[in-house]
Amino acid sequence: IHGWCFPFLIAYRSWCVLFCTGAMAIGKMYIIWMHGLGDEGRSWRSLMDEIKIPTLTQPITWKFPDAPTAPVTCNEGYEMRSWFDIEDIPVTVDAKDYPEDIQASVARIHGLIAEAEREGFDSREVFLGGFSQGGALAIQAALRYPKPVGGAVCFSGWVMLRASLPSLIQPANAKTPIFWGHGSRDGVVVYAQQAVGVAALREAGVPVVDYTCRGAQHSSTAAEVEQAAQFLANIAAGRPPQ
Repeated sequence: IHGWCFPFLIAYRSWCVLFCTGAMAIGKMYIIWMHGLGDEGRSWRSLMDEIKIPTLTQPITWKFPDAPTAPVTCNEGYEMRSWFDIEDIPVTVDAKDYPEDIQASVARIHGLIAEAEREGFDSREVFLGGFSQGGALAIQAALRYPKPVGGAVCFSGWVMLRASLPSLIQPANAKTPIFWGHGSRDGVVVYAQQAVGVAALREAGVPVVDYTCRGAQHSSTAAEVEQAAQFLANIAAGRPPQ
């Protein structure tokens, strides 16, 4: 095969995947990962070694932002890194939401997506993920971005502003896939949050892959990370996420 054929074959393959499956294969990926309450971004840098996507043409670009420092109600007003206020721990299915805090952090993450676009990434090559509070934010920021993003990963999070969810979802991300892993013994963000949140997302038309970490408490597990990696790999290859 002559050298000039390769660009044509690559373009043809991407067109075929898009035409046949309705999904577009991607060759590069930018992941913005958000930490949980009181943590910091660098705590999750191990994901760089744990998540590998074999079909990508270059290594994943990662971003691990730090939340701003703010007083947190559930910790008696003590200041710590927090994407938004939390009234009580455990976070139950009727937990109070703080819309202004949420909007401020969503805007912050949207700024990082725009930054990735300026660096040459298509918005569909950008993925959001996070743990606990960060996972809750990942869902909000992904669904509310005005351009289509690749997907979102939520570990032990929850769906905020459930009653307003349908009106918050942007048309560009109405079908953006979400992976949600949750420990069955989570005592910080109760396990019931997954069932309630997944149901709300699906009712709004958002595709969700849910995974239960049997016996796990409020933490991520190797199996959960492996499942999330497979989810991302499927999207990257233009296959249905699962």
